[in-house]
Amino acid sequence: MSKTVLGVYNSSDEVVRAIEEFQNQGYSVNDMSIIANTADTPSSIEEETGVTSQEISSNNQPQPEEHQGFLASLFTPFENRMYQNDDGRDTYYDHLVAQGISNADALKYEEDINSGMVLLLAERGQAGVSTAGGMSTGTIAREQTGLEEDTLDREKQRSLQLREEQLDVDKQRVQTGEVEVKKEVVNEEETVNVPVQHEEVYVERRAVDKTEADTTTPIGEDETIRVPIVEEKVEVTKKPVVTEELVIGKKQVTETQQVTENVKREEAKVTKDGEASINETTADSDRIDSDRL
Repeated sequence: MSKTVLGVYNSSDEVVRAIEEFQNQGYSVNDMSIIANTADTPSSIEEETGVTSQEISSNNQPQPEEHQGFLASLFTPFENRMYQNDDGRDTYYDHLVAQGISNADALKYEEDINSGMVLLLAERGQAGVSTAGGMSTGTIAREQTGLEEDTLDREKQRSLQLREEQLDVDKQRVQTGEVEVKKEVVNEEETVNVPVQHEEVYVERRAVDKTEADTTTPIGEDETIRVPIVEEKVEVTKKPVVTEELVIGKKQVTETQQVTENVKREEAKVTKDGEASINETTADSDRIDSDRL
């Protein structure tokens, strides 16, 4: 059965995460295999996931069995006889083409393998989806975009959605303080000037012209004049009076606070290979930032 490339990945960790994702989509570890130009990387992946490797030798020497998967070791002699160039050297290109990969994609995948990347393959038509499941790591296989170089349909269009994070700010009412208003008694000394009246007795001596005295009253008898004296006394009383009124209430005050947070956004990166031409257009200039392209 022919194979399809599920993805191209930069590290063993990315491959392991991708295998787990494809298993969740229905793939079996027996349906998947990997190709890399080093023996250590496939060996560690095989030990962790159980997915076998398809390592081939560039000098027609079979890989040691400790660096191959169990199933791969069974097929290595058969593959070495089938996938050789005229000079007797095996190539990743021939190996991929023999498994149903297109010539153009096989050349590019060969470059990826030689640069140290790891290919993840599966039997074509097995369970699961035909893309890399929207994983954030690795590179989606070229076959799975539906835009192979030798089968490009000019009438077909594909869309790529760019996403970004936006701040969602929520407000909560919380008590931040409390104001207490109460009355307390303050003692102070107050002085008031009050005018008061009192009576005084005065004695005025006057000279008289008469020399004759009253003969009816003998000299020597007591004669007393009593004069009552009255004065005003100050009496102090206190009474409460209202001097001030406090009105207590609450009012809403609006102020602006700045919230700063890091957000992520996706940007489109357009690259071209060879003499390919790109014609970029903008449908809505008010919503699209041309600097992101």
